[in-house]
Amino acid sequence: MPSPTTISTDKLSRLIGTPNCPALIDVRNDEDFALDPRLVPGSIRQSHRDVETWRHTVTRPSAVVICHAGKKLSEGTAAWLRQLGLPAESLEGGVEAWFAAGLPAVPAVRLPPRDVAGRTVWVTRARPKIDRIACPWLIRRFVDPHAAFLFVAPQEVAGVADRFDATPFDVENVFWSHRGETCSFDTMVEEFGL
Repeated sequence: MPSPTTISTDKLSRLIGTPNCPALIDVRNDEDFALDPRLVPGSIRQSHRDVETWRHTVTRPSAVVICHAGKKLSEGTAAWLRQLGLPAESLEGGVEAWFAAGLPAVPAVRLPPRDVAGRTVWVTRARPKIDRIACPWLIRRFVDPHAAFLFVAPQEVAGVADRFDATPFDVENVFWSHRGETCSFDTMVEEFGL
């Protein structure tokens, strides 16, 4: 029987990508993360030791805390979040249960570096059309809920990417773009394991 302080993988999988998805916080220690460096879609890594420091960055009305096996790190961090006024649960069985269920997992190696505010920063051409609207939607819902998107003149994408440490997308000759018959959105779905 599930604990009143946990959420099942099945229930969480139905919330991911929806407007009602709680903040997803991965508190695995570095050793456990190194064993399988994939993330539950939309989760952000934080240290369980610094919960009082990063608690104010959680902008969703509730949170789900994720650790390796769904035990002490996630239970303790969720308890601290509740103590600090944020409704929080831990993921029953942790990432072990999530991965065992064959649910989508984002390879951490595919994530661009984060800025000082902890966001991934992306840049593309101004006047977005289908791909340049769908890609930010996908990233915010399934990869980084705090991602920042810069829309600039087409000839400035490479320069802005370089000067602002942003990741270019949906332009020619970059990783996150069209490949053969597939569009940039398809590339992201495949590369992010979604």
